[in-house]
Formats: sequence, structure tokens, C-alpha cells
Amino acid sequence: MSGALLGCGDDAGGEKNVVAQISGEGQTLTLDRAVVEHVAAREQISEAEARERALADLRLVAARRAELAAREEPPEHPDELDPVRREQLERAALVRVWLDDVFEPSHRAADIPQRLVEQNMNNPGTTRRMFHPELWFVCQALIVPTPESADTFVKPPSEGEAAERWRAAANQAFAGLVARARRFEPDLLSEGGCAVLGRIVGTSQQRFAIEPGPDSTGSGSLTLRYEHFAFAPSDAGSFDPQWVETVTAREAPGIVGPFATQFGVHLVLVASIEAAAFADGSLPEAQLRAAREAHLRGEIEQAWQADQLQQTLAKIRDRRVVRLSPELERGP
Repeated sequence: MSGALLGCGDDAGGEKNVVAQISGEGQTLTLDRAVVEHVAAREQISEAEARERALADLRLVAARRAELAAREEPPEHPDELDPVRREQLERAALVRVWLDDVFEPSHRAADIPQRLVEQNMNNPGTTRRMFHPELWFVCQALIVPTPESADTFVKPPSEGEAAERWRAAANQAFAGLVARARRFEPDLLSEGGCAVLGRIVGTSQQRFAIEPGPDSTGSGSLTLRYEHFAFAPSDAGSFDPQWVETVTAREAPGIVGPFATQFGVHLVLVASIEAAAFADGSLPEAQLRAAREAHLRGEIEQAWQADQLQQTLAKIRDRRVVRLSPELERGP
């Protein structure tokens, strides 16, 4: 049984504090418990995490010492750095001090100029993204009557035997795609499910014939279409009420249908539901505006800080430009 100690202390001969012991043929590394407890308390982490962090640090130290030992002329002290590297670290430390003490305290979300906040508040694109009612993101495959041209729309029969025959034909045409969608349902319910449904529609038959009925009605063809969009159930006046009622009855992401409306037969995937953001009317107008402004400031804080930092650095560079006197610029 052989062993070795790892410690820290005065390399000039002072007393070392043992932090770990390596022993045995398997080179087992055992940390002193006091070290683990100290790291856990300092970093506010569990002892298991503290142990792994301390071991990682010791491995880095060992690798650094092995690297230095391999040099033809190793430095006198293992912490000695290349002068260029030392200068880089010193500059990085000075920059961090300047950011912590000078720049960041004066460039918080609360320091964003009011005019910039108002400018974003008046931008419909920004406000629609940040402040909205509950949004449902959906995609759907649907069977509709084939229109005579791309810019026209034909509603299916809505009453009587013709409507029954049309829906039967539509469901029959839809059966293969619905079966494929059900087979890939786990993928449809994961992130990017609408892209999967779009590929299923794209690789499915797009046009289907309808057999004429006894009275020669209902003849023609069916077309498979794919759509994806978002809508707000609280403001869905432009949507078919039956479609909205059927889709929102689920109350969670997933597959809905197939089901029929006055526009065709639908298979809908509710991909995600985004909760209302500062648009539910639960706050008085003044409080709602204050909440929206605070949220907006938080959203644009990083972009504003980055822009301000670039402007500040540009001003610093301008102040440090060395200019020659006109006499020197003209030369002898």
C-alpha cells in the first residue's frame, strides 16, 4: 500500500494543510471532509456537488503541474504565468471592475430612457408579441371541395343526402392521413409537431374523386390542404364558431378530430398554448400600464445595454485618438 498527500500552504517551507490523500493501487482520491464542508458552505451547494467541484479543481491543478514539469525550463513557481497571458488576465479583471462599478450600475432596466420605452410601446409588432390574450398555436390538415381556380373557395354541401355523401367521401379520403397522424402522434405532441404534420400532408395524396350520387349530385373532387396559424379564443370573431368550440374543448395541446364544419373536414393539432400576457383585464388601467412598462424594460434591457456599451466604447476610443499638429501632418 502506497500513498501520497495533496496539500496547500507556503512553498517556502511553511506548514501545509492536507486537503486530499491518494492511496492504493487504484489511486483513490479521498478529500478531507473539512474541505468538502467549506466548499459547500461557501458556494451554497450540497456536499456531493462540493466534492465533485473540489475534485475537478484538484485535477486542473494536477494537469497544470504536469504541463509545467514537461517544459525544458519550468518556472520557479507553478502559478507563474506567461507575461502576455498575465497582461490579458489583468486587463480582463480591470474591464470586469469597470463594468461592475461604473457601467452596469448606471445601465439598469430602470435607466432606459422613457422615450425609448414609449417608442416600443407604440410599436404594434412589439406590443402584440409581449401583451396579448391567451394564444393557441395550431396547424391543420383539411379536406375541402376542389375549387375551380386557386383564388376561389367552394363550401361543401350543408344539408340533406348530398351533405352526408360528401362527408362520407371526405372521411374516406382522409382515413389514410389520419391513420398516419395517429401513428406518429408522439412526434406530433413534441416540439416541432406542426412540421411533422406538414410533412405527412406533403407526402399524402392531394386530390380525390367523388362518385356521383343517384341524382347525379355531389360529383367533383376533393383537395387536401395544410394550414398553420395562431388565434386567440377570446377574440376569434373571424373564425367559424363550430371550429373554435371543437378545438378549444380539449383545453390542452394535442390532436383534435377529424371533425366536419361548413368549410370541410378538419384534423387539427394544437401545438402549444401561450398564456395571456398583461391583457386579461385583471388590473386597473394604470397598474396594467405600469406592469407592461416594467415587463418591456426587462425585455429590451440586454439589447439596450449592448448598444450603450458599444457607444461608450466608441466614445472612449475617440477620446484616445492621437492627432498630429497641422505642421507635423504637412511634413518638412
